[in-house]
Amino acid sequence: MDIKKSSGLIFHPTSLPSKYGIGDFGKDSYEFIDLLSSTGTKVWQVLPLGITDNVEYSPYSSKSSILGNPYIVSLENLENGLFKKEDFELFRNLPKDYVDFASVYKLKDDLFKKLEKKINIKENIYQDFLEDDEIRKHITFITISEVTNKNWNLWTNDYRNYSENLFELINDRFPNIVSKHIFLQYEFNKQWKSLKNYANKKNISVLGDIPIYVNHNSADVWLNKDLFDLDEGYNMSFVSGAVPDEFTEEGQVWNTALYDWDEHLNQNYQYWVNKLNKNLEKYDLLRIDHFVGFFKYWAIPNGESALNGHWKKGPWKTFFDSIRTKVDFSMLLAEDLGVVLKDTETILKNYNIPGMNVLQQRIPNNDQHEETHPGEWNKNLASYTGTHDSPTIKQWLNEAEKTQIKYYKNYLNDFNISSDSEIWNFIELTWKTPCILTVTNVQDILELDVEARFNLPGTKKGNWKWRVNSLDTLHEGFGRLKKLNEETDRFNILT
Repeated sequence: MDIKKSSGLIFHPTSLPSKYGIGDFGKDSYEFIDLLSSTGTKVWQVLPLGITDNVEYSPYSSKSSILGNPYIVSLENLENGLFKKEDFELFRNLPKDYVDFASVYKLKDDLFKKLEKKINIKENIYQDFLEDDEIRKHITFITISEVTNKNWNLWTNDYRNYSENLFELINDRFPNIVSKHIFLQYEFNKQWKSLKNYANKKNISVLGDIPIYVNHNSADVWLNKDLFDLDEGYNMSFVSGAVPDEFTEEGQVWNTALYDWDEHLNQNYQYWVNKLNKNLEKYDLLRIDHFVGFFKYWAIPNGESALNGHWKKGPWKTFFDSIRTKVDFSMLLAEDLGVVLKDTETILKNYNIPGMNVLQQRIPNNDQHEETHPGEWNKNLASYTGTHDSPTIKQWLNEAEKTQIKYYKNYLNDFNISSDSEIWNFIELTWKTPCILTVTNVQDILELDVEARFNLPGTKKGNWKWRVNSLDTLHEGFGRLKKLNEETDRFNILT
């Protein structure tokens, strides 16, 4: 990863303050970047920015791997007076400290309908935008998906397969809906590019995130049916998930589509080359979620428990060598947590892709362990206090086993760490590892407990909704973060 010794913060845009019930690309996002820059933190890490579903609202299960989430487009930054002030009054009563996704999406959908007759997609800016063939294909999918309100494998034959004629057909049949989606995706790209450029001017790099798997009901699967493990009716025979372990005894069922890796190889992994490069255009660095899935993956019979799954081999022996000249590996970070494999370690080392160590998961819970002391962690790693899937540090400290606390205290003594806050001791321990990049969550900067946990793996409701109600709450924690960055030589100097 092309980066010097530095630190980072996980803060998904939906968790930012705003007047509209969900964090967006408005003025608070720019003010956040100013604050982050003042701390000397180099990396702003976000979760996937794609369209979420309307059930779990998970950024890791999207209708498209390349389109953006229209609900985080800033309404205030839209030009040409498309909305009136009274249009925004409906948002006043939405919660300020969490996202009520159902209400936010409903209100914004009603507002977006007002766009349908106001947008002229024949304007040059939109026509230029549609020159991107992949964007045109994915907009075709989300338009038909909205019109039919059905999974794509239940669509009528005239919508079953993409062609240029199909795009023209839906544009003729549903011009207002097509126009709405083109406008919102254009605005998403425009606003995100502006925000990212602002961060870059502050010498902050944006670390994006791409899930290894995609939703079955997505443009990706519809456009590439032969690349996925589907039956004759285009249903999933097996779905993705996680093997049962000490964290989730029942395992996890993710219900995303598995790949037909043999067919990917036949096509020289071009789908992955395109997808990775399309996402690398949006970010400075890119984290690949569930990286170990390229080596082995847990296949679960559709509709059954994760306990009934079985291991299948991934494509690693040909995948990385096939794409290495077509994708910039220096921009990648591997989320290689979970199953520990020597093959993964070898690939990461050979291609100089950093893996991850999460401190919460690396503190031993028994005396017969093989964990490495944090002071001896590999330099070419990203060390995290926790991730978006983890307990907050405060929750972890309250729930940790006695043996874990014993080792944790020993590590603090070894690093000579002692402050008035156990949470900041935990962060400092992570910052003092040799790793090239160290990262924590904004919830931990605020010293919050279980109520601020962002996601609980294996559950389908109540996740992703936490947010701050004011950036003012960050000042004290950001002051400590600045001091810690300076003391550990991780301070990012604005040039």
